[in-house]
Amino acid sequence: MAFIPFRKSPKCVVTDDLFLEVTWEDGKSPDDDSELLGIIEGLDQQYLDTFQYAIEESLPYMTFLQAELLFQALQEAYGKFQLKRVAICHLEGKEAVSEGEVFASSFIIDQRHENLLLPLIQSIMTEPDFQSYTYQEKREYFVNQIYPVYKKSLRIQESALPLFPEEGEPVSSVLPQQKLVPSHSIAAPSVEQKAPKEPSLKKVYILMGLLATLVLGGMISSVISHAQLSKQKEQVTYLYQELKDTQNLVDKEHQIDVFSRYFLPNYYSGKKENLKDFLSDGDAKYTVPKEGTLQSVILEKLTYDSKTKEYTVTYVLSVKEGDKASSIRLRFSVKTSKSSKYGYVITTEPKESDYLKTKE
Repeated sequence: MAFIPFRKSPKCVVTDDLFLEVTWEDGKSPDDDSELLGIIEGLDQQYLDTFQYAIEESLPYMTFLQAELLFQALQEAYGKFQLKRVAICHLEGKEAVSEGEVFASSFIIDQRHENLLLPLIQSIMTEPDFQSYTYQEKREYFVNQIYPVYKKSLRIQESALPLFPEEGEPVSSVLPQQKLVPSHSIAAPSVEQKAPKEPSLKKVYILMGLLATLVLGGMISSVISHAQLSKQKEQVTYLYQELKDTQNLVDKEHQIDVFSRYFLPNYYSGKKENLKDFLSDGDAKYTVPKEGTLQSVILEKLTYDSKTKEYTVTYVLSVKEGDKASSIRLRFSVKTSKSSKYGYVITTEPKESDYLKTKE
């Protein structure tokens, strides 16, 4: 999809797959409005550990999370705030590009503002810039591209996302009534035109905005903390299981080795009847004994699988057959069996291979 002319900026520190570009009204940017700058600096300080980059550093680009927090703070502080343009962007290399993405002009933030997705949906469904695209293209663009990034940025559930309107359904039946006022119709008032504000009332608005931001921040911090705790719990559980398996190997290594050393001479005796006390009732019972004389037995490796509760042993053997001696690597699995003669049984047919030094 190519919704707007090609636009790019060389400076962008945001690394999300999709993010926002904000264009301020003339005379109403952080450089012009110290109160607006103070709100942005306050958010950056409050979410210092959450934001990868400060809003002040990344402007005019913001993540979806940063934008939602800022828009809520603006609504609380000003009651009504208008942006000239809000556009979705993506990265090409290290440059932010808005080509192929949806945008909304005269983006109004007031008491009816619920989230930034709704004005963008209203724009793509009603503005002339997007009339050449089918309903299915517009729906797939939001559902498959924008929604997943937005959900990941805010760490919210699928159910918290707005429903995209059905084909033929009036946008007003799904979205809140929000009149899109052309940007040139709201002029920035001059100093003489500004009505005097009551200082105490202004402080109340700022305090309410900060309190609302703190509440939202607490909710987001709680979600982040829960995710971190869950990850730490998984890591602790994994390490605990690894420790148990290692301790099990330490405790059983000598017993497994002794049992295996009893088994090996019988395996190379060439007599099937010599193996009956060593083999399980599974695949191992089909084991065919070998003929040869053991000259040396060296335990090379012993591992434990906590799921199957089996020990896998690997020996390096020197076996003499006639006048010829050869070095063999032999691998098989062992399992505890209380009913067996030796307390263990072989569960897999022994597997032979030439002994070669390999890097593991």
